[in-house]
Amino acid sequence: MAIAPTSKLHLIECPLKLDSNNQITFSNTTNQYNYFYGLNRLYYENFTYIRKDNIIRVQTSPTVEGMPTFEDLLKFNYCMYQNSSYDNKWFYAFITDVSYINDGTAEITIDTDAFQTWMFDIQYKQTFIEREHVSDDTVGSHTVPEGLETGD
Repeated sequence: MAIAPTSKLHLIECPLKLDSNNQITFSNTTNQYNYFYGLNRLYYENFTYIRKDNIIRVQTSPTVEGMPTFEDLLKFNYCMYQNSSYDNKWFYAFITDVSYINDGTAEITIDTDAFQTWMFDIQYKQTFIEREHVSDDTVGSHTVPEGLETGD
């Protein structure tokens, strides 16, 4: 039994960086999807299964109206994709490279953004919290009993 190519791909201009030093949090998957969907993006559909951390070949054309050129692809640094024949989950990934193959094809190399992709599947365990610096350093203004008495 053949599975119809129904996977979707959105190439996105996104403020997130591959170093993952800064991330955006969302209260639910709908808000997450709407945020990325609302950014400047380019949409492709009817792909066969898109594999994690792989290369995706997309159509380009310097002469066909409405079809992106290779140069159009260079402004995108992020993507989201869904393999809807298998699952409704959206996967988020950084675009690490765009390669010219010919006038009709480009290759996009992706690297999964684990935080955005699995944000709502994380199960937090008991942790130790490292304290950060604050702008108001008045003595006693940020003391909260934590039950971590160290003795004399």
